[in-house]
Amino acid sequence: MKKRRLWALLGLFVAVGAAFLLLSFRLAVSDTRSEKSIGTTGMGNQMPDAMRRRDKITIAVVGEGPWARAIKRALTSEMDQAELGDVQEALDLQQSYQNPVVLVKMDKRSLFWTPFFATSTFEIHVGFASSGDTGLLGDTPITVDNRNGPVLVMSGEYKFADRSWGLMSRPGYHHFLAEYVARQIVASLKDLYAAP
Repeated sequence: MKKRRLWALLGLFVAVGAAFLLLSFRLAVSDTRSEKSIGTTGMGNQMPDAMRRRDKITIAVVGEGPWARAIKRALTSEMDQAELGDVQEALDLQQSYQNPVVLVKMDKRSLFWTPFFATSTFEIHVGFASSGDTGLLGDTPITVDNRNGPVLVMSGEYKFADRSWGLMSRPGYHHFLAEYVARQIVASLKDLYAAP
């Protein structure tokens, strides 16, 4: 009888542990802060055609793992709601795309998570090019070519810090952070698309 209870207790412990690592849920209070530094460059006296048409926009997230997947999903959803264009996710990073591109690079990430408390700090670099050029977040200076019409380029650095208390799974915490990041990025893009 004692062994049966021990096995049942062990099974329950494993199931609860697996739920916190595999399922996405969050019942928590958070203090999330962000800072951003954004620079834009435009050439031409009107908005680029690809942005005016709001036809397609490509998202390229540099990175792998659950954090990068969460960012990509949240950014796709947020951009769909903002109606900036038909969102296409890049499978592999290319040098350029046929339509505007948003390039996201994750940098300097520190995350501590428990089921009852989590804290994180991280930086994200974001680039946008109406011409589809992904070289804008490279190590070389940005070059803008307007031979094919007006061009608009944005480069931004976002710094985030979060402290959360409550009941949360690790995927739920990633999802919460990714949604917050996506809202910040899309707010900057909406401002860019609204500019004359």
